[in-house]
Amino acid sequence: MNSKTSRTNVTLDRQPEHLVGVPEPRVLDGAAAEHPAAGPADRKSVWVVDDDETTLMLAEEILTGEGFTVSTFNDSARALARIAVQRPDVIVLDVMMPDLDGFAFCSHLRKNPVTADIPVLMVTSLNDSASIALAYDAGATNFATKPINWVAEGHRLRYMLRADETARKLRVAEREARVGKEDWERTFNAISDVVTLLGADLRVNRANVATSRALKRPLEQIIGARCFELFAGSDAPCPQCPVIRAMETGKRAAAEKHYRTPDADCMVTGTPVTDGEGRLLHVVHIARDLTEQKALEQQYLHAQKMDAIGTLAGGVAHDFNNLLAAIICSADLLRSDPQVGGENRELADAILESANRGASLSRQLLTLSRKGARRSEKRLLRINDVVRDLLRMLGRLFPKNISIRSELSSTLCAIEGSENQLNQVLMNLATNAVHAMPNGGVLSIETRLVELDSEACRLLGEVQPGTFVQLLVSDTGHGMDKETMKRMFEPFFTTKKIGEGTGLGLPVAYGIVKDHGGHISCSSDVGIGTTFAVYLPCGSGVCEHRTALQSVPSVRGGDETILLVDDDVSVRSAMKAGLSKLGYTVIAAGDGEEALRRYSEGRRIGLVVMDLGMPGIDGWECLKRLRAIDPEVRVLLTTGYGGMDLAERARSEGAVDLLGKPFALNDLLCRVRTVLDRR
Repeated sequence: MNSKTSRTNVTLDRQPEHLVGVPEPRVLDGAAAEHPAAGPADRKSVWVVDDDETTLMLAEEILTGEGFTVSTFNDSARALARIAVQRPDVIVLDVMMPDLDGFAFCSHLRKNPVTADIPVLMVTSLNDSASIALAYDAGATNFATKPINWVAEGHRLRYMLRADETARKLRVAEREARVGKEDWERTFNAISDVVTLLGADLRVNRANVATSRALKRPLEQIIGARCFELFAGSDAPCPQCPVIRAMETGKRAAAEKHYRTPDADCMVTGTPVTDGEGRLLHVVHIARDLTEQKALEQQYLHAQKMDAIGTLAGGVAHDFNNLLAAIICSADLLRSDPQVGGENRELADAILESANRGASLSRQLLTLSRKGARRSEKRLLRINDVVRDLLRMLGRLFPKNISIRSELSSTLCAIEGSENQLNQVLMNLATNAVHAMPNGGVLSIETRLVELDSEACRLLGEVQPGTFVQLLVSDTGHGMDKETMKRMFEPFFTTKKIGEGTGLGLPVAYGIVKDHGGHISCSSDVGIGTTFAVYLPCGSGVCEHRTALQSVPSVRGGDETILLVDDDVSVRSAMKAGLSKLGYTVIAAGDGEEALRRYSEGRRIGLVVMDLGMPGIDGWECLKRLRAIDPEVRVLLTTGYGGMDLAERARSEGAVDLLGKPFALNDLLCRVRTVLDRR
């Protein structure tokens, strides 16, 4: 808090003794408190009044990032006194505070004509109807319960400011109507929210054009009808109606209501308008559709959840990959031993097959964490080629009672992407479709070229207007209900029986599509079927022609000395055995410090094979120190983590290459020989 003080006299019904010497609030743009905070005209000033310092710090940081000028107070009485000097645009007010609580603070605001119309968002940890009613009775504009999502509350504050501005415009417009009715009508109908002027009997005296559009009725049928008949389809007023509360209290009231017409959740505000003698003229009823706001909040919450789970999944995949690397290398050693045959060879094959399935699961976890794809894997390709490859395989894999239909457009543009990852998206969607048709049905895969305008992109979210390749995967299965569709992209959520699914298929597809700059959406009807629509932005350039797959070269050994650095004993032992078998001299080290010590012993080391994730000195730091010892050192890095551009970073910091775990022993041996032969 700013240490400056100023003496301010404020008249209160209950005057706290400590109002003399009011400290200045914290204002983030650094302006002195004696002057209102300066800044662009579109930055609204928000006061946050709360006795919890953590809440104040979070609010200050996040709301500033949302475009507000923020001042914080941990003493409500001092904040109330400060209003005589500096008037905020909106106040966020905690209910439970010492000395002067939120209800009393709000009552003082409303009794003062200068501050009576300041919007107040009252927050509390008490989520009961009595507290909510008391807050609105005290004059709160809106109400929220703790814990507070300050990003979401930023949207709410903007709405409150817009609603306040709307109400202010309406009051001004009403006064101007006595002079120029035509100008007032233009202003009234320019408001995009539903606005009606209601009499004491709740009949509509006037309505704007937005009301006619929302109700899909001409204004002639709206004027004279009761509001609850129009919006709720009821023959009685709505429970806890803010319009009725506004007429009873003479104060503005607001509440969230679900209107049947239009079918939407709305923030409903009732503002009484009186004449010079205090007689009620009418109530301004404003209804703002919250559909888009709630959709944005859900997108934000889903993104936060995916980020948290993705971080966890990435860490699990790293440890999992280390285990799989040891298993796969050891199984490869067994299979390559001519003395291992018969039943033991079959056991080694089974171990390798299971480990490879585990590796596939690990790749899905890394994809879920958005850390498994590298930009180097993306290239210009034709989505129809990916679909045709999948179709050739699906005919062999899926049951005979599944009919597969495809309709691929011949006018598609090229897209920039990873063929393997897009194949995984298709496979996951197709597999889900087949599981939804246990008794048979039709699986349809279509591709189209579509143009998305700004309105379509606003509804989809996270994509920019332009030309997209649309990929549709449809089935005639049992479909999904609304609750299932809300959770279908949640990691580990599945409707399948235990052992039949991991709950990663759709989240992984979601992550891959988002990583490609696209969008995935779904429509489903119970008993009819489901359609997933994938939108991928068009790339620029010409696709390369596919080349025939090259045969894997035979593995050749050598007599060079290799320094092998890995903190996992099992991985280190398996890799050492494989390298030694081909004639290499292997020096093993369990951490970065030992690696530096061994390298400094003076032996001629042809290659260092080193893991990135080690305790103490990690792979990056060890690489830096090795290059300080010998600028010509050759280091092949290995890692169980995925990562965007991780291989590029490795090469930029002086490594010759990077090999992701888990890897087949043959892949390691080939890569080692390739690096050693490279001049």
